[in-house]
Amino acid sequence: MNFNKNTIIIVFLFAIIGAFTFADSLSTVSADNSTWIAFNSSNVGITYLTATITATLKNTGSVPAYFKISQVFTDPNNASGDIDWTIINDPGAEPMIDNVNPGNSPDTNQDVGWQIAPGETKTVTFTLKASGSFDIQNPTAWGNLGAVPNTQWPLIPDMGLYTATFMPDEIQTLNPNLQLKSWCGTFNFVATNFADNPVSGIIRGPIIPEDSKLIASSPTAFQDTSILSDTGVASWNVTLGTDDSEFFNYTYEWPIPNNGSVFGKGSSVFAAAGNSNNNTTSTTVPNQNTGIPLGLFGLAAAMVGAGVAYSKFLR
Repeated sequence: MNFNKNTIIIVFLFAIIGAFTFADSLSTVSADNSTWIAFNSSNVGITYLTATITATLKNTGSVPAYFKISQVFTDPNNASGDIDWTIINDPGAEPMIDNVNPGNSPDTNQDVGWQIAPGETKTVTFTLKASGSFDIQNPTAWGNLGAVPNTQWPLIPDMGLYTATFMPDEIQTLNPNLQLKSWCGTFNFVATNFADNPVSGIIRGPIIPEDSKLIASSPTAFQDTSILSDTGVASWNVTLGTDDSEFFNYTYEWPIPNNGSVFGKGSSVFAAAGNSNNNTTSTTVPNQNTGIPLGLFGLAAAMVGAGVAYSKFLR
């Protein structure tokens, strides 16, 4: 059977498209190969979300530098929208020249931050409370947008509430002269059962710092390692009665000491290039749970094969 040049090119294009589809399908599976099934709503809503953060930064540059509090958290992987934050404690902070934050309440109508002189190391502590999603008037629960529609029958897993993540050391990407020496965050929230009957399941911390170590929790949490390859996600197995509410508290620190948890290296894949003094030297080896998805290897193989075939048979 003879194939002309156009036919073979079309076959290669379909192979490449198939590799893309394969790579996309892998994104619906968690690190432990569990599949999330999309849910329509949650019986449990989270409110009263607060965060108290202590950070130590060093200005490694030769000129003064400023950093300030971000008052919005956007997670593109979730459908519940942004978390807007109201600053309720910011000792030593001063108003900044430009406003980036949304000004979602009378308390957040301008940006505030701190100056660091050249060579100076500064430690700050501040407290935020959710004033959009997760505040008292807007109970919220994260959903996993990578979850698949329910095509299975009759038994499917209940995965519980999802979590959103961020990297504490992203400031080093935004300004390489601001070296994050350490970061510690304590989060509090209330989970309430809005159903007219008791419910059971897994509640995960609504926002988790990646590549960080869980150092405290109340009630005592177990660590779910299926979502992040470098961090155990604070999780609780709960039963809530009708209209019951429960208070949760958890604390993470960054970076992880070398002799600490088996999770993480105190690193960010978004580390600023050229900042030789930062804490972003990762030795993690890519595998099926970290690094390049296997689907992309298939895509690369298809593209290489197409190039070889073209050069050998079609040119």
